Amino acid sequence: MAKDGKDTSAAVLQYLVMQNRPFALNDLLLSAQLKECGKTAVQKALDQLVVAGKVKEKNYGKQKVYVVDQDLVSSPNDPDLVQMDSKIAELTRQIAEDQGVIKQAESELKTLNSTLSIEELSAQLEMLQAENEKMESKLKDLSQMKVKLSASDFKKVNATKEKAASELRKRKRICVDMLDQILESYPKGKKALLEEVGVEPD
Repeated sequence: MAKDGKDTSAAVLQYLVMQNRPFALNDLLLSAQLKECGKTAVQKALDQLVVAGKVKEKNYGKQKVYVVDQDLVSSPNDPDLVQMDSKIAELTRQIAEDQGVIKQAESELKTLNSTLSIEELSAQLEMLQAENEKMESKLKDLSQMKVKLSASDFKKVNATKEKAASELRKRKRICVDMLDQILESYPKGKKALLEEVGVEPD
């Protein structure tokens, strides 16, 4: 049903206010709510709105472009702006927190990827334990004077033993840390996990 002149003018003005951007006549006619008014009626309504000062008309060659007077476009009042600023601040804070969590997770993943696997750690622990036992046996023999050794050789053997013991403690600590991380999401207990990966507790 075609609208009368006042209804067409009201419809055109309402559409321009809602969209708040420039339109050519043909662009306006693409709108479903103005298409039924007809090209002649819409053009007449635009002319009336221009005369009334509610719409601005710009000529670009042979084409006319229309835009609503900005005084008719409502802008957010102060409470609205405060609420919007508060929401933006909250979203910004949330994004920063999420980025921090992601960064921490990436760091932990990088650490895990650069760390030896449970199986590799277990093998090295066994090797270091065997080496440590061998060194302790040598030192025991030396302390009982079963083996004659110069002071410099004794010092060298003792330093090697201490280095092996230190490395053993370090690898044990890494292994324990990895097991603790796995246990956080492991459905069974620590004993079951140790049996599954083949690690024997001290």
